[in-house]
Parts: sequence; C-alpha cells; structure tokens
Amino acid sequence: MSEFFFIERKSKKINSPLIILIHGYGSNERDLFSLIDYFPNDAFVVSLRAPLKLFNDSYAWYDIYLNGNKKFYDHKAAALVRDELFKFIENLSKNQNIDSENITLIGFSQGAILSHAISFSYPEKIKNIMALSGIVDEKIMKKTSLIPKTNIYISHGTNDNLIDYETSKESLNFYIGNDIEFKFESFEQGHGINQQNLESMMKWLKEKV
Repeated sequence: MSEFFFIERKSKKINSPLIILIHGYGSNERDLFSLIDYFPNDAFVVSLRAPLKLFNDSYAWYDIYLNGNKKFYDHKAAALVRDELFKFIENLSKNQNIDSENITLIGFSQGAILSHAISFSYPEKIKNIMALSGIVDEKIMKKTSLIPKTNIYISHGTNDNLIDYETSKESLNFYIGNDIEFKFESFEQGHGINQQNLESMMKWLKEKV
C-alpha cells in the first residue's frame, strides 16, 4: 500500500461516502481539513499530506520550478504521485465502512491538478471531484479508452495571481474536446476560497455524495 501521512474523521456508518482532501503546494493536511464541519456528517474524510517537505509545515506533491516568469514542473514525477495516490485511495476504499463506489476528491491548486489527473486516468473509480484554483493538465492524464463518468466541479478566482484565471479556463478545452461534462464557477477572489465559493461548492457536494 502506498504510504502517505494523513488525518481523518472516521464514520461509524457502514458504506459511508469517502472524501479525500489533497492540499496545494506549500500547504499541509490541516488546510482543507479545516472545512470539516461543512462536509456531510456521514462521510469518512481523509486529508493527505504531500510527500515532499519544503520547510516546516509546508509540503508539495511534486517540485515546481521557475524560469524567468514561467513556471514548470516534472510531469513524470507528477504522474508517479498521481498513481501512488490512486493506489492509496483504492486500498483505503476496501475498508468495510467505506462505499467504494462513492469516492470524492477535493483538491486545491496542485491538489486540483492531481484530482483531475486521477479521475481521468482511472475511469469509473472516482464518483466526484472538486478542483479548486487549479488547471487541467493533459500531460499527466493517462490515456484510456474509457471516458470517466465523474461528476466534476471546478472553481477559480478571477483575481488569482498564482494560477492565472484565463489559463485555468483555457485548460478546460481538454474536457470539452473529450465530451466530458463539468460545472465551472468563477468568484471574485484570489488564490483561495471565499465564503460564496465555499457555500456553492458544498451545496454541489451534498447533492452528489
């Protein structure tokens, strides 16, 4: 089993929905877990910590490099962690308290990029993803003959100065070109989640799990 440090809120219910939280670059497992009170009460929630330590309480799923004003990263390393995350999720879903057909990924920034990649690369395994302040990067999508049936929610801040809003919107052409449906919402915010965004995404989540 792939090993990741994580924190969790267990559910006593049999066949509980599973929610996996995947934080962004430079953050940690406590970030998205701070939203725990908003998640459905019967959900089994697991918040993962990325494996690369940048400094105290700051972690990354893969390295990001700067070349002038341009950012780039090792797509091979990103694809590897994509697969390791899926292995972890697949093994975790064998728990008798978890409904293996009701798995939701919630990813922010770098975690959003990975959530897109996991759901597309492993069709019919992930029921829902919520990708916040990220992009769809087809370079880390594993080619498959099946089209995912995942419910996809995407949000982005129009004032995001870390992952450009227009770049994020443009990346959705990958889904459009593959006839994959998704819900996209924009909010007047930076690289984060404001109250309006939070309320909208949780409303969507509670309708899907």
